[in-house]
Amino acid sequence: MIAQKIEQINTLKSQISELTSNKDWDEAFLEKVKIDFTYNSNKLEGNTLTYGQTIKLLKDFITPQNAAPGELLDLINHQNILDIVFNNYNYESLSEESIKILHKELMKNIAQWNDDGLYSPGQYKAFENMTVRSNGKIHKYLLPAEVPDAMRALIQDTNTQLGGVDIHDIDKHPLTIATRFHLNFLNSIHPFSDGNGRIGRLFTNLILLKQGFPPIFITSVDKIEYLKRFERSDSDIGLMLDFLADRLIESLEMKLAFIRSCQ
Repeated sequence: MIAQKIEQINTLKSQISELTSNKDWDEAFLEKVKIDFTYNSNKLEGNTLTYGQTIKLLKDFITPQNAAPGELLDLINHQNILDIVFNNYNYESLSEESIKILHKELMKNIAQWNDDGLYSPGQYKAFENMTVRSNGKIHKYLLPAEVPDAMRALIQDTNTQLGGVDIHDIDKHPLTIATRFHLNFLNSIHPFSDGNGRIGRLFTNLILLKQGFPPIFITSVDKIEYLKRFERSDSDIGLMLDFLADRLIESLEMKLAFIRSCQ
């Protein structure tokens, strides 16, 4: 099944390449992509603003009544770092420095943090973090002392894999490489005290952008399944790869439809 999805991904990307010039994004489409990415990534983390409120905030600077300051800052800061990424993704490196810099910008306001005592934008966690799985079991992430070495290894391994990309080999396909990074960053290391999901999804998409693919959107409709794939992917990336393949197909189809509508 995954082989068929990878083949479909390659076909869609080829169709897009045949229809486009050297310019990757139409400005209007780019703005929609950034708003959709910002809305969906923050929605997964529990942000309560609606899609309409998000558009008014980010495009018209209209603040919803009674909105929590932290939620507004989450959206504004996320949109700001997307501006950085989309303007420079061909030159933006996958490195500890770039991850810390964008995390610092994403989480720079103390109102965004669930615990003021954990406020540490751009710095790896100083305290152990964990999550409770749907079966009630506690899933612990790496201890703070283990994070620096694990992050260096993850970045080195990912960059090595990106040096040998082969879209006709599932194991070397950009989506597979991005999925490995996604799982290691979020399901094993979880390097920061807060903001891991948003920064992890951003760099997963940076990997795809640098390989000529549009970003993946994970909507609130898919949230439960997305979390289940984490729980079932501790030793096998296949389930998460299958899930992200579906999301990438959706993004490719959306981009292809937009390009054709403009012709």
